[in-house]
Amino acid sequence: MKEALKLGTAQYAYLLNYTIEYTLKELKELGFRYIEIMSAPPHIWPPAFDQSQRKALRHQMETLGLELVAINPTYLDINMASPNPGMRAESVRQIMDQITLAHDLGAKLIVVIIGKRHPLIAYPVEVVWEKFAKEGVLRCVEHAEKMNVIFGLENGPSLFIDTVERMRFVLDQVRSSHMKVVFDVANASMVEPIVPAFDKIKEALVHVHLSDTDLKSWSHWGIGEGKIDFHAIAEKLQELNYAGVSILETTMPNEPKASIRDSVEKLTRLGWHI
Repeated sequence: MKEALKLGTAQYAYLLNYTIEYTLKELKELGFRYIEIMSAPPHIWPPAFDQSQRKALRHQMETLGLELVAINPTYLDINMASPNPGMRAESVRQIMDQITLAHDLGAKLIVVIIGKRHPLIAYPVEVVWEKFAKEGVLRCVEHAEKMNVIFGLENGPSLFIDTVERMRFVLDQVRSSHMKVVFDVANASMVEPIVPAFDKIKEALVHVHLSDTDLKSWSHWGIGEGKIDFHAIAEKLQELNYAGVSILETTMPNEPKASIRDSVEKLTRLGWHI
């Protein structure tokens, strides 16, 4: 008999309209145990989130019986691969702050998109790595090692690291036990077949993001609203004996509860359980 896959959720859709405290209570009411916190404003801004607030948030999660699997700063502005040294320095500083936050909140993992290349002057990945990204990434991984937090390298379309081949490139460059892979199926769907990609990073896979898309637009819809084959994904993860958590990462701010509940029902039929 196949083992059930663990399912958690991010609070992405709650960021703008709800407090973090209310959000955590609602996620618990929905039946979740595993959560990923989008550690971004207005919910959390690490420089202004002091130790008493961190202890209070950690206490709330423990009281609710929630397990913080990962934090995710979101990556609209952060760019450790920028040619601009000022932007790189600030991005590295913020990622290091987020690693410390993960440690303080008890999260084992921080989700990291290294950055993006210029869409009109896209230098080769190897050049971007050597000239811009390498130094800052190595500093962040070193800090993650000290904090005992996993640096979770995530794929993102049209960015610096978009395919599993490029994830493998960075893994081989860094060679740290504290750098692992976060695989986002909706992101992957924009650039490569999803299921075969898992085999190429299976030994480093520690975290999976689930959301749907029509395979044409970069979206994070509810499960079943697009064309991603989640049955095939479930089969592959079970074949790989994946023991990590799959995180539902949908962005439906108007009705987040309904969207999450509907997605959970669909995923439960395929082998995931909250």
